Amino acid sequence: MKVLIIRPQPGADATAQRFRAAGHVPTIMPLFEIQSVATTAISASGYDAVLLTSGNAVRAAEGFLKANAHVPIYAVGSATARAAEKSAITTFRVGAAGIDALAEVAVQDGHKRLLWLAGEDHSIWQPRLQVTVDTHIVYRSVARQTPDDFNAAVAGSDLVVLHSSRAAQHFAACCDEVNILRHKVALATFSDAIARNTGAGWSICIIAPLPNDAALLEAIQTHYRTGQADIILRNKPEGTT
Repeated sequence: MKVLIIRPQPGADATAQRFRAAGHVPTIMPLFEIQSVATTAISASGYDAVLLTSGNAVRAAEGFLKANAHVPIYAVGSATARAAEKSAITTFRVGAAGIDALAEVAVQDGHKRLLWLAGEDHSIWQPRLQVTVDTHIVYRSVARQTPDDFNAAVAGSDLVVLHSSRAAQHFAACCDEVNILRHKVALATFSDAIARNTGAGWSICIIAPLPNDAALLEAIQTHYRTGQADIILRNKPEGTT
């Protein structure tokens, strides 16, 4: 299967490698680039632990994390943990079930005040537990102009992979800009929220049960093997499942 990956680097290469290993043919066309935000205003004082939900956050806050190595780091996802390991940063715990579950683990470990280093377009999150979570932005994702070969890349792909709500919105806008017919485009996303941000009219939207490439690959393979996935949207209005 030919898969179009629009996420920024270096995440695009990592996703492409996973899809290639699963037998697919990935094409990389980043529609965003990552810009770091200065971390000089961040202080680790008073925090029991740090939450990381993206490898981009690891790279953007590398100096801060190394300078505060005494503060335990809780990372969501193996990709985030690998980014930390590559930067010689030790993660205390790694979870795959999302930030809620990881925060719960941190609370069980006795932490009550957490610092979340996030991207500018992070999801709104309200902890379910009695814990204080302060969010500090360490990077932003900047949209690029629609590439000249965007139309050809979409037309030549069987599936477009979307990793964030921002990517979903921008991709949909790019398609509308160059008059790509939505009903001819198949999508695969990390979550129902991302799928809703693409709007309506797509051929199909396969949604991963968990926000990681492994779960997304499994959902894609399940759909094309059986015609089903955990959640599939077929030309439904935004906000439906």
